[in-house]
Amino acid sequence: MMIGREVAMKHNWLKVICVFGAFLLPKATPVDGSRILCIYPSPGRSHVIVGQALLKGLAERGHQVTMVSPFKLSKPVKNYREVVVPVDDYVSKMTKSFLEKPPNMLTAFPNMMQKMLAVANDTVNYPAFVELKKEKFDLVIVGLFMADFVLGYGTYFGAPTVVLWTGGNTKFTSDLVGNPRAIESAANMLLGPQDVTKFTSRLKSFLIASVENVFTAYGMYKQKPYYDWNFPSDRYPSYAEVRRNVSLVLLNTHFSHGGARPYLQNMVEVGGLQIKPKPDPLPKDIQEWLDGAGEHGAIYFCLGSNLKSADLPVEKMEIFVKSLGKLKQRILWKWETDSFPGQPANVMAKKWLPQDDVLAHKNVVLFIAHGGLGGIAEARYHGVPILGIPIFAEQAGNMRTVQQEGWGLEVDYMNLNAVTFEGMVKDVLTNPVYRQKAKQISAVYRDRPQTAMETACYWIEYVIRHRGATHMHYQGADLSFIQMLMLDVIAVIGLVLFLIFKILAFVGKRAVRLICGGRKKQKVH
Repeated sequence: MMIGREVAMKHNWLKVICVFGAFLLPKATPVDGSRILCIYPSPGRSHVIVGQALLKGLAERGHQVTMVSPFKLSKPVKNYREVVVPVDDYVSKMTKSFLEKPPNMLTAFPNMMQKMLAVANDTVNYPAFVELKKEKFDLVIVGLFMADFVLGYGTYFGAPTVVLWTGGNTKFTSDLVGNPRAIESAANMLLGPQDVTKFTSRLKSFLIASVENVFTAYGMYKQKPYYDWNFPSDRYPSYAEVRRNVSLVLLNTHFSHGGARPYLQNMVEVGGLQIKPKPDPLPKDIQEWLDGAGEHGAIYFCLGSNLKSADLPVEKMEIFVKSLGKLKQRILWKWETDSFPGQPANVMAKKWLPQDDVLAHKNVVLFIAHGGLGGIAEARYHGVPILGIPIFAEQAGNMRTVQQEGWGLEVDYMNLNAVTFEGMVKDVLTNPVYRQKAKQISAVYRDRPQTAMETACYWIEYVIRHRGATHMHYQGADLSFIQMLMLDVIAVIGLVLFLIFKILAFVGKRAVRLICGGRKKQKVH
């Protein structure tokens, strides 16, 4: 009995020690319920969709999130607050002109940037956003699209800053954390896949990177006045300092389609954030339409959230309608209304469609798209072949990648004709290689240690836990162009070698004169 009591007493003392020890041990910084602000001043819905998906994921993990953007969620989400800042129909007008004649990005870029800066400036000076400035946040996420002067709000709220970029790595995203661009070996997203062992490929990469350098410098020049106006120099660090104070950059891409390239620890690929591992149930009429497609399957036609089918030129619209109307497949077409003139019997038109859930349906056998990164990611995940009709920006590069990988074809929009289009549709529908390749591509894309959402949330919470994670800051981000290329070091070494050469030459000449002069004197005597 005595032994039992001693054991019990020791056990009780161990409990006491453990309780006190728990108080004495250092605790990890809590992140549950962190207050997170996301500023996404982009008039492009496809960009904001990715940001909304990320914030919904964070809200589900217990964080209190606030999204500032021009677009509202279709239904409320717990822990998710919205500040909707209205924008004009600039994007609609712009994309309508793109469908008439795809733009030259070199000439279109300045106008686009000016408009994006105006939208961002209006957003951060909107009354509802000004009210938010009275609150406190633990983290600021900036949805980046040509307007990075809003990065100053990380400093304003005294919170770490995370950048969410809906594309692949670029010059301006690399600059934020000092990530190497590797232009000699990593293909630019505007070019698509390249054989870097060929001189011509590296020449194109060099030229496009040079243009990107000019655009980035131009962008910084145009943005600085907006930054200085919103963040006076007597109270805030400089624009250049703020751009170097980014804790984490999230890229909406994945190496399986963007290509392998070097990344720092604080630049993380989270391609497919908007894709749900388990699709939501489809609306009843859409579910029945796709279920009834039978052995021939269904085709999903969508030109994205910005381009409108109703804005297609008449001659191109006729090609699509007549060509698709001949098929045995059912067509699910994203249109601006739930019907359109001359609509074939095998076509269902809908103003809004849950694209990710539609592509997950087993009867969808082809996706006719514009080649945007979001749609391609969803088709890649669900293993659906693509017929891409790129219009502008990186869409052509995206479709070149798909075509090279063998699970889709690129349509030349400017030279579109019925014979070519119908031939391409038939090829993708009847050749099983496209479907087989799409399934292989899907398996590779899905094979990750964590989902895109889990990866993004982990690193965001990591930054919150470690109060900005300054230990991940790469010193290369602080270097100037001259320092990065070590031109100053090369110049000093060159100068030292030059001086050594001059000294040796001087000493050599003196020695030769002394020796030769001594010999001449001996001969005279």
